[in-house]
Amino acid sequence: MGVPKFYRWISERYPCLSEVVKEHKIPEFDNLYLDMNGIIHQCSHPNDEDVHFRISDEKIFADIFHYLEVLFRIIKPRKVFFMAVDGVAPRAKMNQQRGRRFRSAKEAEEKIKKALEKGEVLPTEARFDSNCITPGTDFMARLQEQLKYFVHNKISTDKLWQNVNVYLSGHETPGEGEHKIMEFIRSENAKPNHDPNTRHCLYGLDADLMMLGLTSHEPNFSLLREEVRFGGKKSQKRITAPEETTFHLLHLSLMREYIDYEFSELKYQMGSDYDLERIIDDWILMGFLVGNDFIPHLPHFHINHDALPLLYKTYISVLPSLGGYLNENGHLNLRNFEKYLEKLSEFDREHFSEVFVDLKWFESKVGNKYLNECAGLVAEEEAAAKGSKKSEDADLRLAALVSSGKKAGEGKEALGDDEEEEDDLFETEFRQYKRTYYMTKMGVDVVSDEFLAEQARCYVEGIQWILHYYYHGVQSWSWYYPYHYAPFLSDIKNISGLKLTFDLGKPFMPFQQLLAVLPAASKVLLPECYRDLMTSTNSPIIEYYPLDFKTDLNGKQQEWEAVVLIPFIDERCLLAAMEPFNHKLTNEEKARNRHSECDLYSYDGDLDFTYNSSLPHLFPSIINCHVKFALEEPSGVQQVYDRSCSPPPSKVSHLSDKEQKEWVKDVQGITEHFVKRKGIVVNNTEVLLYGQMMTGRKYVPKANGVVELEKQWAKQVLPFAYQTVVKDIKAFYSSLTCFRSLAEFFPPTTPVFMVGTPYYGSMGEVQDSQDVIKDGRIRVVFSVPHEPQLEHLIQNQHKYSVKYSPGYYLASRLGISSYLVSRFSGSIFIGRGSKKNPCGEQRANVGLNLKFNKKNEEVPGYTKRTEKEWLYSASVQELLAEYLEKFSEVFDAVSRNSHDDVFYEDDIWPGEDENGAEKVAEITSWLKGHPVSSISRASCDLQVLDAAIVEKIEEAVERSKVTV
Repeated sequence: MGVPKFYRWISERYPCLSEVVKEHKIPEFDNLYLDMNGIIHQCSHPNDEDVHFRISDEKIFADIFHYLEVLFRIIKPRKVFFMAVDGVAPRAKMNQQRGRRFRSAKEAEEKIKKALEKGEVLPTEARFDSNCITPGTDFMARLQEQLKYFVHNKISTDKLWQNVNVYLSGHETPGEGEHKIMEFIRSENAKPNHDPNTRHCLYGLDADLMMLGLTSHEPNFSLLREEVRFGGKKSQKRITAPEETTFHLLHLSLMREYIDYEFSELKYQMGSDYDLERIIDDWILMGFLVGNDFIPHLPHFHINHDALPLLYKTYISVLPSLGGYLNENGHLNLRNFEKYLEKLSEFDREHFSEVFVDLKWFESKVGNKYLNECAGLVAEEEAAAKGSKKSEDADLRLAALVSSGKKAGEGKEALGDDEEEEDDLFETEFRQYKRTYYMTKMGVDVVSDEFLAEQARCYVEGIQWILHYYYHGVQSWSWYYPYHYAPFLSDIKNISGLKLTFDLGKPFMPFQQLLAVLPAASKVLLPECYRDLMTSTNSPIIEYYPLDFKTDLNGKQQEWEAVVLIPFIDERCLLAAMEPFNHKLTNEEKARNRHSECDLYSYDGDLDFTYNSSLPHLFPSIINCHVKFALEEPSGVQQVYDRSCSPPPSKVSHLSDKEQKEWVKDVQGITEHFVKRKGIVVNNTEVLLYGQMMTGRKYVPKANGVVELEKQWAKQVLPFAYQTVVKDIKAFYSSLTCFRSLAEFFPPTTPVFMVGTPYYGSMGEVQDSQDVIKDGRIRVVFSVPHEPQLEHLIQNQHKYSVKYSPGYYLASRLGISSYLVSRFSGSIFIGRGSKKNPCGEQRANVGLNLKFNKKNEEVPGYTKRTEKEWLYSASVQELLAEYLEKFSEVFDAVSRNSHDDVFYEDDIWPGEDENGAEKVAEITSWLKGHPVSSISRASCDLQVLDAAIVEKIEEAVERSKVTV
């Protein structure tokens, strides 16, 4: 489940929450859990904006396996590795899935249509339909088989995998991936031998994973996810290679401290009644009020409009008077929740007061006689400014003004300036405003008290269902919120006496979910016997598959946040319509249409069998497989203390003047570092601790051929403020290592390199060492080359060095300006359409990309940066000359519009017979085909030997090689 903009808001409010994952600085974890669907989506369709993108299933499977392997090696779990793929979801989630899939199919169709209208030639093979990432499809069945192969292969061949139990909860096991993970954690916690110090790491892309993790109240729980760069453009391609990805760890122990600090005001008001665990439960509940995958957001409640601070401020003001909390371990305290909403509902009136002021302004300016006409004119203006953020509820505002025009006029004549009567007018207009919302959004004719009571009951029921879902698992597979919109806060009242019960029911079968969530455009993902139900005019459920539909931003700003206005599926009608076709399923389709248990795999050295691959041309069969398989039944760092206590006892000695100055300097450096880099005030520092950072581990030989993994420490001693150091916390250290003896570590024929003396850097091969291995030694034969003679090369290196010249020198040789040399050696962006009428935000970079000012990088052999200017080699001159000859019109366009950051196809190639998109594709193809595109960049601060010199060194080394 995702809470839109929640992760960004949390990251900005709590800036130290995430830390970049760095090698040798990763905490040890017992259990690693993966919410797999994020990985599947990233590896299968990284850029939906590119209609030319095509990918094979084999490439998707290989990329997924690589991603899994990288994540495993980052965390290195000690006990459990749990992979969870989304199975059949509860009905409450299906409605949201249905909206997403209808919208994605429609957007894909529109992108293809626009590309064809521009004359683009699309690949003949079918595009990847991301809607196939749904339980029950042929793609998911094939992916499941490949995941099983991958697990068998890794356990059989990788020692790191042999120490853990591997769980694979596939698409055939009902439930969303992250909730299957939490169900596993809850079931493990309930076992009598559970270790309360188990360290959990959960990977996933959904922002609400921090809420899920906090519901467990586990003390050692962290989240792993890719770096999120806010403010990026939708057209930018996502990075799918894990090696190029920056990963972040978010420690929920720190999140708990942030929440404690957020509500610290309550500590002084409540005293001993303050309970952080209960505060965290209520914090999770408040997060649901801004909207999620199961119920819509409350009217005008948006995270980017400070909805969360309002929720927290109201909570702090109300909680001391409640005599309890709102969320009692997943059970809603209706009495307290009603009082909280009553206080929160003041926001509805505050928001409407702006509308009321607009109404009074209309009356004062134009009079009631012309109110309707003026409202109509304003409506036209609002329509023209539809994209503006301020037009969020313009339609509601105008509808309320029009419908109440006469009444407002009469009120003005009768009431005069009496404040009490004006309050009555405000309440009248407020009720009319809300009635207009219900009538326009929900299509009701009469907004009765019964209707409002039903709205309140449904919304509170939704909140309770979500709490159960997060704390106890699915309480009803069939329940769902039956409206596209939520009621006003001020209409959620008289709820304390509600009896909220749920019927558990059963999850849909995979094909039932497919028919419930897929649009007709994705009908090929269904078994053939069901496809006509989505397209035939005689289908009893054809109304649920509209070819065109509306979306409503409803106060949001991004299209993906809009409400998709399609009808909800009637479960009974759906199942009845499918019944006549069920017998036509093939055996293979019947095998896909089932529920199954979670797979459990572990290493067993006594087993040895062949595991056959279903894709032998890509993944070879596993000849020696040592995997034991079982089925599991599915179940229904930073801490900173401001201590007032005295520091620990220590030996006291007087400092010299020099030592005193160094100590003061260290204190100042630490204080500035925490404030400027971490946003933390450490207060006065009276005690410094000096320590060494761990740099890694290495194997050290012991007696009788045994090796042990020992920690290695940096030589530099660093100061740390005493109040920033966490003490009395057990340091988890794994005694499990891959190698326990020299024989395992250095088996015969292993290639090794000498990093000591003699023969430093020489390559060797391990020999049979049985006679000396007990002494902690191994026998190695090294190939030792003689030192090459490089004196002559050093003296004449200028002959082989690349000659660099200023830009004006190249410009004079090419007959162009220095500006063009500088511009084309960097980045040149060309967009679609024209400057006056751009088509989307997609841009192509047709620059040579030979210099990078912001990253301080150059391309050796082509560019070099000095303190004053950039220098260019003869290779750049040749490259620019070729570019100028092939595409001179681009140089002309850049020269004419030197102040522009982006140039446009139709401006560069304005002729009717000229296709700008094809020209841009030709340029990018030429650039990619040129050898310069494969040359690596280097920091401008590095001294890099030119390629010709390196080649001469290699020749000298080859001549001097002698084996001894």
